[in-house]
Amino acid sequence: MQGRGTASDMPRDIIIDCDVGVDDALAIMLALGSKELKIRAITAVCGNAEVEKTSENALSVLEAFGRGEIPVARGHSKPLRRELYTAGYVHGTDGLGDSKLPKSSLKLDPRHAVDLIIEEAERGALHLVCLGPLTNLASALAKAPHIVEIMEDVTIMGGAFGLTPYGIGNVTPVSEFNAYVDPEAAKAVFSSGLKLTVVGLDVTTDPTSVLTRDKYEELVKIPSRGAKFAKRISENLITSWGSFSLHDPMAVAYLVDPTLLTVREYPVDVETEGTIARGQAVADRRPWAEIIEFKGRANIAVSVDGPRFLKTFEERAIRGL
Repeated sequence: MQGRGTASDMPRDIIIDCDVGVDDALAIMLALGSKELKIRAITAVCGNAEVEKTSENALSVLEAFGRGEIPVARGHSKPLRRELYTAGYVHGTDGLGDSKLPKSSLKLDPRHAVDLIIEEAERGALHLVCLGPLTNLASALAKAPHIVEIMEDVTIMGGAFGLTPYGIGNVTPVSEFNAYVDPEAAKAVFSSGLKLTVVGLDVTTDPTSVLTRDKYEELVKIPSRGAKFAKRISENLITSWGSFSLHDPMAVAYLVDPTLLTVREYPVDVETEGTIARGQAVADRRPWAEIIEFKGRANIAVSVDGPRFLKTFEERAIRGL
């Protein structure tokens, strides 16, 4: 099944729920640079770094591009039932590549992220984009189950489903970071009945969509605010790793242009009991799975037009700002 077609003339209202690390920041930039999207709010969660850092990082991104009118609300500081596991080894101690950005002058919204999500869902016409662990959304569903019926849909960056040669884990052999950090939250969201589209490692690590050092050097030389900011937050990452995948920007890019990805619907569940398999997101590919009653189903991305995605990222997140 292909994506949902071209974007409408009216911008789509979104909330970005994220654990602002480097690729989250780049995803916010892509959204800011896309007329197809209107960011109604940003909600921060723990994950790549502690929530105090991820919420401040969200404010820093908005301030850098003069978008301080977008509210940012702080969410959960730990997973539902686990100790927090962070990714400082990728995103630096500050979550933004040890870029040492000055503290933002913007202030956080007084609401808790969970309450903001519920309130905005009740306003209607809301699409939620989840780029970090699903703790905030799972808590919102527990507190206000009726939002399942009124939320338009949810796009998630997460999971390694083994549906392509690239769908392998980045924390354990089978587990992707966001699902690993809070598997109970991921399980709750996947079984909720929400309309879900999932952009996982099966496509975000496709070599055709990875930001290589050569492509990175080309992008950061572009004379724009986007290029300057992207270089500041990602220079240490590219130096350490040599290349990096644009996981979160790809989830946002799907909202800008659904034809970038091909998605297929599968029954989905998440492993919460295992050790090596903690947080494994499982798409049931058995031919008789259709006759089994599953609570959770999702449209999972199974292929990406990598070159066109990178072009979209360049035009919106780098040149568009």
